[in-house]
Amino acid sequence: MPASLRLLPLCLLACVAQAAPEPAPEAVPLYREIKDWVVACDNGRRCQALSAGQASDYSALRLVLQRDAGPAGQPRLRLVYAGQTQYFPLLADERPLPDALTNALRRVPAENELILEAHDEAARGLLAELRKAGRLRMAVDGGEEVAVSLSGLSAALLLMDSVQGRLDSRGALYRPGARADSEVPPAPPLAKLPAYPGTAPMPAAEAERIVQAVLQATRDPQQEEEMGEVAVGEAFALSASEALVLVRSWCAAYNCEYSLYRVQREPPYQEVELRLDPLPLHGSEPTGWVEYDPQTGILQYRVKARGVGDCGEAGSWRFDGERFGVKSYQLMSRCASGNPGEWPTLWRVAED
Repeated sequence: MPASLRLLPLCLLACVAQAAPEPAPEAVPLYREIKDWVVACDNGRRCQALSAGQASDYSALRLVLQRDAGPAGQPRLRLVYAGQTQYFPLLADERPLPDALTNALRRVPAENELILEAHDEAARGLLAELRKAGRLRMAVDGGEEVAVSLSGLSAALLLMDSVQGRLDSRGALYRPGARADSEVPPAPPLAKLPAYPGTAPMPAAEAERIVQAVLQATRDPQQEEEMGEVAVGEAFALSASEALVLVRSWCAAYNCEYSLYRVQREPPYQEVELRLDPLPLHGSEPTGWVEYDPQTGILQYRVKARGVGDCGEAGSWRFDGERFGVKSYQLMSRCASGNPGEWPTLWRVAED
């Protein structure tokens, strides 16, 4: 067989390899639980990885990693020890962390907790060391075991690299390669919401008439008897002709049930379509605790998954005169002992 024919299959394979498309980037927003870690990336491909044990047991020690998308995005690793501000030695499994790594940690001023941060190369070095271990432990004198599970950390770093297009780049967290960081795709532009046009405040007497009309039309005597509560409401002007009515029907330990109505401001106060844009990842309708600010046109809610507030979801919309556009969304499905409301952001918009 001529040499040229023998080389033909190799040439074809090389051509196919060169023509193979790059893997499609992970869709965002993204929220994923990986063993004892949670990865959350928003619509701008800003990613967070948080230590969050599968058992949702309380942990005084936690790790939070954040990185912005784009060639210039650098990792920022935060270690938080709740309950006191004293520093104790850190160990990866039973090995003390190298002095070069612990000396690179910078203390962040805080009340009632110890916060240490590592940025850029210091964060990369610390993550590389932690990937070799099963847990990070703080050697607290005479206290209870204070540790973070590192099970799932490597997979979390790989997912963050994939979402941000950093696989095999020099700045990759999981497997750095030879690809220049300048080849990392830029962060996608964030959507900009239309401005809130504003409107004159609604007189108190008119607001009360509208609330009473909506409560009368939507009253559920059976629910009132079962829950032992009577619904209450608030009305706000959306425009000269329409109003927003928030009806709170009942409350449990730390969440309440709400219904929202958009109505005409003239009798018989006919209901019109609310036009509330859906949240990403099948987020909830407004419930838990709902507020509307007529000065800014922002409607927001927050739902706790348990009373301490270390897990739950929150979202907000802004009214543009016609509809409510999504402004923000936060989610933390796994209860991970964080501070109340410190939930990863999955949706944000460009600042006005």
